[in-house]
Amino acid sequence: MSQTPAFYYDILEILSVGRCPVCEIQRRKSMNYIDHALYALVVDPQTQNRFAQAGGYCRRHGEMLFRIPWGSALGVAILHRRLLEDTAEELQKADRKTAAGGKKPWQRHVQPDCPACTVEREAEEGALAAILATLKAKDERMTGAVAGGKGMCLHHIDAALSVAADGETFVLLRDHGLRTARALIDELDEFIRKSDYRNTDEQQGLEGDSWIRAVSWVTGAVPEKEAKAFTPGSLKKRLREESSSGT
Repeated sequence: MSQTPAFYYDILEILSVGRCPVCEIQRRKSMNYIDHALYALVVDPQTQNRFAQAGGYCRRHGEMLFRIPWGSALGVAILHRRLLEDTAEELQKADRKTAAGGKKPWQRHVQPDCPACTVEREAEEGALAAILATLKAKDERMTGAVAGGKGMCLHHIDAALSVAADGETFVLLRDHGLRTARALIDELDEFIRKSDYRNTDEQQGLEGDSWIRAVSWVTGAVPEKEAKAFTPGSLKKRLREESSSGT
């Protein structure tokens, strides 16, 4: 390919540790967006207006705010003060007719306009496009990562299969998912067998957390401890150093 697509090195590195690169990139882009919004954008009235007009973050991204460093609390306060100002105004004007219809600033359990969700959708589209483009171009690194490993979650395998333009790419992605599904089935069978009261004298081995990995593969969710333990970026740095040194 003439130009390395966005997320290329991150995708390779995330696949190398058996995670879904699309989910991981989505998570990190939304976290970075929220972090940037809290630290750099809260003094910008236009940003505060956009945040308020969108109704704030959805519940899922709102929960991220409970885990931020305390130093970011000022940003949360400023953004939400602007949102609550609009909320108070709407409540002041509310009557039985207006309460029955129209979008309210506080309706964010399902929030299609959540700014962090928008960032996630764009990251998801970009990561999937990078995977498909490099597989179609027969990029050796990407082909090897997909053909020889596991990692992509069920949702993003399905999304990629639905738009895979050529047969080879389709087969690579399908087999990538089959490897994960079949390995998990074997481990879940063993976990279930050892959980039977007749076999409780047998200790659980690697299959002991297979139920967690099954949930993770089906939903794309990653346990918080694992999410914190992995930060992509070292592969990109190493490959650039090798390239510049001519090795």
